[in-house]
Amino acid sequence: MVRYSTALSHIFLAATGLYCYKALINFRLPFCKISYGVIALHSFIGIWRWGNPKYGMHFNNVYRLTDKIQDLLVFPCIVTTIWLKYNYSLNLACAHTIISVIPLILYLHDNHKHKPIDAFLAGNVLSLLAVSHYNFNHFGITTSFSYALSYFAIKRDVFTNFPFHIPILDLYNYSMCFFSFFALKTIQEPVYE
Repeated sequence: MVRYSTALSHIFLAATGLYCYKALINFRLPFCKISYGVIALHSFIGIWRWGNPKYGMHFNNVYRLTDKIQDLLVFPCIVTTIWLKYNYSLNLACAHTIISVIPLILYLHDNHKHKPIDAFLAGNVLSLLAVSHYNFNHFGITTSFSYALSYFAIKRDVFTNFPFHIPILDLYNYSMCFFSFFALKTIQEPVYE
């Protein structure tokens, strides 16, 4: 199935991911670069998957895998970056990303849908809210709410009574553009002592 509107939303998300990656190219912590690299990679595969009428369907399995990797790594890597930015313990900060890989291992092992990722991501949202509030980083609070809205509401199609017909995947990709920008601003926010 070809859906050019979804391919277009992936073009915008890829451009946003690359812009954010380029803005942080000299940043000392690698986790945020992993996040934006995963967003760009998944978006490039999405452009091919949804925009190529002849060969797009052949990338369906790869697209689903990169979608799962995006769900599992993007937000936890941003949270890890913020924790490290404010000089918290390396072990505690990296735990956000490492724990989120457990559902990926379960997914690859038996290829079933597991929902522990929801609990881990909700914990990451609360963690970023807490550290951002404590350090007066208002962009961090916005990033938390933006990701929670994107992942837990839009991707789950909670808004089923829209008076217009926009594919949920398109809305999710556009909301991830906003999340990416807010996460960039969170990372670039100066540290106040």
